[in-house]
Amino acid sequence: MLGTGLSARSLALRLVLPLVTLLGIAFSSYSDAVEIIAHRGASGYLPEHTLESTTLAYAQQPDYIEQDVVLSKDNIPVVLHDIHLETVTNVEQLFKERARQDGRYYAIDFTLAELRQLRVHERQNARQEAVFPQRYQGNRAQFGIATLAEHSELITQLNRQTRQQIGLYTEIKSPAWHRAQGVDISRIVLAEMKRLNLLEGTIPLVIQCFDFTETQRIRRELGYTGMLVQLVADNSWHESDTDYDWLLSEEGLEAVAEVADGVGPWIPQLADTSTERVLWQLSPWVANAKKHNLLIHPYTFRADELPAGVTAPALIRFLVEEARVDGIFTDQVPPVKALLANPEG
Repeated sequence: MLGTGLSARSLALRLVLPLVTLLGIAFSSYSDAVEIIAHRGASGYLPEHTLESTTLAYAQQPDYIEQDVVLSKDNIPVVLHDIHLETVTNVEQLFKERARQDGRYYAIDFTLAELRQLRVHERQNARQEAVFPQRYQGNRAQFGIATLAEHSELITQLNRQTRQQIGLYTEIKSPAWHRAQGVDISRIVLAEMKRLNLLEGTIPLVIQCFDFTETQRIRRELGYTGMLVQLVADNSWHESDTDYDWLLSEEGLEAVAEVADGVGPWIPQLADTSTERVLWQLSPWVANAKKHNLLIHPYTFRADELPAGVTAPALIRFLVEEARVDGIFTDQVPPVKALLANPEG
């Protein structure tokens, strides 16, 4: 299973960049070595995970387009980043009485027919303020929630017509929480992917998950044999019961390599935060991950939310030259493509 997803582009990066660094040669373009994953579609330009966002992302020609998947009340896999609805939809206006005791609205409490009544808007915080205020500001276009089947059809049909091979990069969200609600989201999503002929190798496909127990289960119990990536969060986010500090240890990465092809860390986790020059001191775990032949696909490059004091070209150079990542999640594909083609900006 180890390293089964090492693409020709990733292999080129692994072989060429160490020599470039050793010889001090200026590397003029990273375009052929680093894969680009459109994070939640073209989320830097249109409301995330809508079919419109996916269509625009496709036109920007990344290597993969991401789908985060949760379940509806009738067990339909739908594409949403959260198990909650109020941060990206008008659910509180249409179904005010349907909040749980914690005041939140959960996708799993609504049938697909009900979810289709909602309008998707730009992500908001608890104060109903735009998380990214410079992004899409319109309120008349009718953006909606779509299913995994609809997203995959859109991408595969565009692939067929344009003779491209843009892939799906699908996250199974909150599997332990879904099980607590009485449903096995991983089994349902894999069954849906089988029904959609996505598991036959006719399209690039990556499955990702934050829950390491579930990552192991997807591989060993549910029998998924394709590309599998273990996502890495900060423990304070409470994404799962996984201890992410342990996961990035030598022992943890060895365990990950037994079932997964790569890791998906948060970009700041690539840097040693014990120094002031956060972006320039590489975290020791990165070398261990490479020793275990794990791909590294960090998230999320946002042109409108760069680390303080860091330019976009400098961040790209760090990711590629220092961390030697194999792929980059981004909300804005065009500037990343431009920077990979011209790292000096």
